[in-house]
This record gives sequence, structure tokens and C-alpha cells, in this order.
Amino acid sequence: LLTESAERTPDAVAIRLGELELTYGALDDSSARLATLLREKGIEPGDRVGVMLPNVPDFPVAYYGVLRAGAVVVPMNVLLKRREIAFYLEDSGSKLLLAWHGFAEEAREGAANAGVELIEVEPASFAATLAEHKPAEGLHETAEDDTAVILYTSGTTGKPKGAELTHHNLFHNADVSSRKTCEIAEGDVVLGALPLFHSFGQTVGMNASLKVGACLTLVPKFDP
Repeated sequence: LLTESAERTPDAVAIRLGELELTYGALDDSSARLATLLREKGIEPGDRVGVMLPNVPDFPVAYYGVLRAGAVVVPMNVLLKRREIAFYLEDSGSKLLLAWHGFAEEAREGAANAGVELIEVEPASFAATLAEHKPAEGLHETAEDDTAVILYTSGTTGKPKGAELTHHNLFHNADVSSRKTCEIAEGDVVLGALPLFHSFGQTVGMNASLKVGACLTLVPKFDP
């Protein structure tokens, strides 16, 4: 989704948060650098990586960086407590957690309880870390029926359950959302008010917008 749009319109704005803008070229480059960092951390294709970030530009960087490395994204609500965080990480088999600095205390405890390494995402330091790594070349090859995202249910009838979403499922949903359901086109501005760690915001807001070259203007669900 991202690389094809970045090839078409690298200078177009992909993500906007307030006055901060991230072009398609910059988003593509950052995700490629994160893929290199993940491989340096020992993440291999098929490994699970927790992404516990609010509606900030670092979310798509993490999301597409994980997929670029051939790994699986495990989106997590930033308001989860340490016990819940440990459960998500253990149940999914995650090997690494990318967590927003504003929620680092709970994330740190939860990751420690699950025996998972934590990378704290603070915009300036995270950008500096990525800048130290070369962009990964190309995309790791995956099959259409390979798992891309494990999205957890709300858990209203018991413990949350991880729903495995394939690359084909996500691509097809983004395609249908952009062409038919929402009729999003290149250059359009889409207001991203729903949390990206949930299905609707992730599929209809982010994936559908970035597939066609629209600008996703984020509304923070929580104060970044």
C-alpha cells in the first residue's frame, strides 16, 4: 500500500498532525529504516511485534515498518494496564513492543512480565534512532494468506481473542473502502478521528487513505 503510493507521489503529504506533516517519501523511508532496526533486534519474518501507539505519525511508521520486515503487527490500546499488556504479548507470542513514551510505565512493567524487549517511542529520540539505520531494501516477500495483523477483540465475554488478518484481507478491505465505501481519491484529505489501533481507524482511515495517495489528518485520541 505505502511503497506504491510513495513511488507515485513521494512529495505529497501522507500524514498530518497539527502543523507536523509527513510526506509519502518520508514515511516510506522511515518505515524502511525501522525494518532495519527490527532485524537488528532479531525480529525475523513471521515474528510478532506489539505496537502500542496513539494517533501519531509514528503509528504508520511502526505499522508499515513491521510489515516491511515480514513480521506481524499486534496493535494494542494505549490505555491497557500492565497485566493486560503482558497478556497481549504472551498470547500473541510477541518478541518486541513499540510503546508510546506517555504510557511507558505500564508498558515497561507489562513487557518485563512477559519477557519482551521494549522500545520506547518518543518522537525526537525515535527519529534520531531511525536516522542511524540504513533503509531496508525492498519488501520481505509474503504470501497473500500470511498473517499481517493480529487484532484483539474487546474481551467482553472472557479474555480477548486474537483475530488473524491476512495481507489479502487488509489489502482487499482497503481497496473496497477507498473505491466504493468511502470513495477516497489521491489528494483528498481524510480526518482520522478513530484510533488507529482499532479496526475501523486502521483499515478505513489509514490503509484506505494511504493506498490511494490521500492525506490522513490525525486527531489525537489521547494527548501525545
